[in-house]
Amino acid sequence: MSISSSAKPRIALIIGSTRAARFADVPAQWMLKQAQARTDLDVELVDLRDFNLPFFDEVASSAWVPSQSPEAVRWQQTLALFDGFIFVVAEYNHSLTGALKNALDQAYKEWNHKPFTAIGYGGVGAARAIEHLP
Repeated sequence: MSISSSAKPRIALIIGSTRAARFADVPAQWMLKQAQARTDLDVELVDLRDFNLPFFDEVASSAWVPSQSPEAVRWQQTLALFDGFIFVVAEYNHSLTGALKNALDQAYKEWNHKPFTAIGYGGVGAARAIEHLP
């Protein structure tokens, strides 16, 4: 079996805020437009609002024990489809959102060995929030 070098990487553009009055859709749509203008990758919007993730309450990280939450498993399966990630990060209280931190904790191997970058908004351009990304 050979791996084709012509396959385009699949990138998830993850909206990291779930607040009803969030501003995230503005930078997310701008970033999506920029990314989709490229011909060397495929970008798909992934909105945390579309996942009803419970607060992380598993016996251990999914690195060691399979997750019991069906929503966490669905989240992990979604992430596994992608080769890399772009996070749209809000700065709330000098850090990233609780929803994004929880989503990060709900997966483990799906993040491993995959590149990511972030676009931030709020505070001082979300620099403090972006610093808290793993």
